[in-house]
Amino acid sequence: MKKVNISDEATDAQDADIGSRLKRIRKARNMTITDLAQLANVSAGAISQIERNLTNPTVRVLEQLRLVLKVPLSAFLEENQTNLRGAEHYVRRAVERPHFNVGKRGISKEMLSPSGDHDLQFMFINVPPGVRSDEMLMGKGEKAGLVMEGELTLEIDGDSAILTAGDSFQFQSHLPHNIFNHSASEARVLWIMHIPSEHHL
Repeated sequence: MKKVNISDEATDAQDADIGSRLKRIRKARNMTITDLAQLANVSAGAISQIERNLTNPTVRVLEQLRLVLKVPLSAFLEENQTNLRGAEHYVRRAVERPHFNVGKRGISKEMLSPSGDHDLQFMFINVPPGVRSDEMLMGKGEKAGLVMEGELTLEIDGDSAILTAGDSFQFQSHLPHNIFNHSASEARVLWIMHIPSEHHL
């Protein structure tokens, strides 16, 4: 997938080869693309394009796929870190952050949570100018964030608030929500999610 350069810090992130990992996991489950498509309610064509790294899947699509395949989201982003011992098991090194693009609008994310399946996850989200997020995950739990750079409009349940660098937020994740970069510069937000995995949509 094409990497979007977003800052000097982000160049340390590792591009996630989502396509090849998805294909490997699907085959390990002895599932055809058609099987997975029917169970995950994602078109076979879309899955084929994802596996060939011809398109950037939305987080919602990845969530639908991972629930069917019974793997954590991190399984699509990096190899299983089973060799980590001691405190390293709980650490995400800056040079080891999986970096992935979502959707077709240039939004990119860097995973900050350690490898594995966690109800609490956090990441950097980088939103280009004039771009609104697509298909945000909704379900039980909470979401929160801190604007690190730039400006964003936070849209929640029909209302909106303009946020600038240093502003933070928190809300129940079942509420309809979105983020929109209304400015002429890229925005960067620390995004935190606490949603029990069985409740993701």
